[in-house]
Amino acid sequence: AEKMLAARFNDDYKIIDHYTYTLLGDGCMMEGVTAEAASLAGHLGLGKLIAIYDDNGICLAGETRATFTESVADRFRAYNWKVIDHIDGHSIEELKAAVIKAKETEDKPTLIIAKTHIGYGAPTKQDSSNCHGAPLGEEEVKGLKKNLGLPLEKKFYISSEVKEFFEDRKKQLIKQREEWENKFTQWSQKYPELKEQWDKALNLIVPQDLELDSLEIKSPAATRAASSIVLNKLADKIPYLIGGSADLSPSTKTYLNNYGEVQKNSFKGRNLRFGVREHAMGAIVNGIAAHKGLRPYCSTFFVFSDYMRPAIRMATLMGLPIIYIFTHDSIMVGEDGPTHQPVEQLETLRTIPNLRVIRPADEEETKLAWKEVLKRTEGPTALVLSRQNLPHLEKYRGVKEFPQGGYIISHKEKEVPQVVLMASGSEVSIAVKVNLILKVNGTTSRVVSIPDREEFLRQEKKYIEEVLGPKDALRVVIEANTGQGWYQLLSDSYYTVFMKSFGKSAPGQQLAEYFDFTPEKIAQKIIKLCQGTVL
Repeated sequence: AEKMLAARFNDDYKIIDHYTYTLLGDGCMMEGVTAEAASLAGHLGLGKLIAIYDDNGICLAGETRATFTESVADRFRAYNWKVIDHIDGHSIEELKAAVIKAKETEDKPTLIIAKTHIGYGAPTKQDSSNCHGAPLGEEEVKGLKKNLGLPLEKKFYISSEVKEFFEDRKKQLIKQREEWENKFTQWSQKYPELKEQWDKALNLIVPQDLELDSLEIKSPAATRAASSIVLNKLADKIPYLIGGSADLSPSTKTYLNNYGEVQKNSFKGRNLRFGVREHAMGAIVNGIAAHKGLRPYCSTFFVFSDYMRPAIRMATLMGLPIIYIFTHDSIMVGEDGPTHQPVEQLETLRTIPNLRVIRPADEEETKLAWKEVLKRTEGPTALVLSRQNLPHLEKYRGVKEFPQGGYIISHKEKEVPQVVLMASGSEVSIAVKVNLILKVNGTTSRVVSIPDREEFLRQEKKYIEEVLGPKDALRVVIEANTGQGWYQLLSDSYYTVFMKSFGKSAPGQQLAEYFDFTPEKIAQKIIKLCQGTVL
């Protein structure tokens, strides 16, 4: 983020000019996400990234040598990092000298390996896992204070030396801030257009006329392809919109065609190549969003969202406005088979607090979904998109209720509906065909598109009841995932068409036949249920 913003806003004034520091423990060094992120940081030559590794040789269950004996220094050198090792982590002077030395290198990140003693000064627990995740205890704390020369009688103690240090440091930082603000004012006056861009980027201000309503997208179209057209249109309108994929942009359709790539020594681009590093990708966009000044998106196949689940959870906890673009959203992926066919992912993402999950049914809903994405800045949003082409669906009652998560798309019924068909994404077009079959057979039905089920459930009870119709109607849900959460919208009379197993390797249409996701089979079952001939 620092390098990308510096490339955009710095000229003869260095408005963006700071280092990023990260602290790592032994557990951090064992985690796979560290390897992913460090590899990419080395590739990009992020010279203003300084990582300090607190190497105390202890983890929660014992000594690290029981599981972790590699040379971390050699590993990071192989990642193209500068490594400064054999630093006494208890020596402020050695650490300061190491940081100064790190800043001498501008073309690669630096790892400072600081050897420390866990529980330093504790008489019986120093260098022991006993103090890794539990309080030292009153007697041990007394012994530690004695060893460190601190007053034993004071439970909470800050020395005058520490107070003086931070008072001095506070004055230094205030002075630095004032100098920067003076520089920023001069820059603002000299470059008013850049200042305007700065304000919009920092506050994520969206232009009033995005021209999405007039954007023509031919149908039938896969919603991933429709999303690509929208995304590229938005990129022209929103300069701070940046992102990339985990080596899948040709498939997820997330490349910004009119803009360059971010590579070593070239940070003006807007396309990020994360490589096959889903977890790091999720963590990196978290960092970019937390920094502010850019609105990041990231993308992969929907089934691979599992690899980045911890980063998604952190984004929701932190309220970060990340955009996730997940494609290949169901068994209709086809021949790649069950390893690439998401079944449980849609339902599990819906259970994460503060994550909006939107699964549009056609190119029109995809445009509407992107509008919702841009409006939301208090947390992340996931777009779940199809690989296969989907037809344009007529919304006979308009689309003004789309932001409410669910709305009726079929004609206004002349009679009270006997059947209410609910679906999301690619299954809405199946529901529309089922509706036509039922009509021919004399059964009155209604089609409800629910692109964002959790948002729909947050609506007032009156609206939900209006959309779902009478409680004695047969409520049907069609969705190519496990579907556990739909019970909240069902009544005593219901029928569900969900996935009850993993998928198979076959063309999409054959899979639809095999797993009973065809309009004819669904309609036949509904007719029998309405006639009372199915037990």
